[in-house]
Amino acid sequence: MVRPLEERFRTVRDLLPEHRVERTAGRIVVNESGTWQHNRIMSRLLFQIVGTVAARGWEIWPNITVYLGEHADQYVPDLAVVPCSPRMEEDHAVHGDSTVLLVDVVSTSSTYDDYFVKPRGYAPAGVPLYLLIDPFQDAVRLFSEPAGPEYGRQTVAGAGERLLLPAPWGFALDTGELLD
Repeated sequence: MVRPLEERFRTVRDLLPEHRVERTAGRIVVNESGTWQHNRIMSRLLFQIVGTVAARGWEIWPNITVYLGEHADQYVPDLAVVPCSPRMEEDHAVHGDSTVLLVDVVSTSSTYDDYFVKPRGYAPAGVPLYLLIDPFQDAVRLFSEPAGPEYGRQTVAGAGERLLLPAPWGFALDTGELLD
């Protein structure tokens, strides 16, 4: 008997707690920890956003599943910014519409999922902002204004350009610092 995907997903997640385990487009995806380049980008992003996060009483969660609906995919972004006391589905899963910002850094194995699959999962779940940092394209893409099955707006900034994070953020990221 073949076990349902949800049961297999939970088993893999429990067996590999040090990995990021996602259910993506009907697949179980296991992501290892990031490279030094990936971690450098995340560190530089944190330096830019931490003041705003602290001032607003938000929290930065580097390893949390995003709950998108009962039978929807389950993604684990590289970083989630959430308000104090966000709405949780389980201890390990925050509701997508209860986040302030989700961030992924593109890797060679995640390009398709990061650009095409995840935005189509995040938008219907009400994730307000999805930031995609792509070191291979030297660009940063912000998906915003979730409207039904897709985001109503995508803003792209090349390395060295400033990228405005809209309300409730109200400041611009220095992409040159992220992608040097």
